[in-house]
Amino acid sequence: MPGLTAKQEQFAKNVGIRNMGLAEAYRASGYSTDNMKDKVIRNRASELRQHSGVSVAIRGFQDATTREMTASVASDEDLVLTELRRVIKDGESDNVKVRAAEALGKTVPGLFKGEERTEPQRTPEEIRAELAELLAERGMRLVEVDKPDKAVH
Repeated sequence: MPGLTAKQEQFAKNVGIRNMGLAEAYRASGYSTDNMKDKVIRNRASELRQHSGVSVAIRGFQDATTREMTASVASDEDLVLTELRRVIKDGESDNVKVRAAEALGKTVPGLFKGEERTEPQRTPEEIRAELAELLAERGMRLVEVDKPDKAVH
């Protein structure tokens, strides 16, 4: 990445892609830590995280990773649903077809009568807050899509 040293870029990848903690990422990035106390390593890693170029790189890697994971999950879901539809149409036996139809039906909330929701309805704000908290625990932050400069903490 332009403007970053190889170690800074590796640190950004370790945090942004591999979800390492800051101190672990610092150690794994090639910085000399043999004679450092853990507290010093944590402080140096925290300072490095605050470097504007490193911070931007971490966010970029996190965003790219999130996009890739979302696309992968959507692709996997589409693959499974397509296969279930194929089995319903061309399955070996009626039993196999019924089981595939049941599995496909379970992907549609409330399709089967008498089925109760196991989770209460949550507002988008509640979901966003929970997601932001989970990301913060991993040293990441939630960035609003329509407001790219505003992060939810």
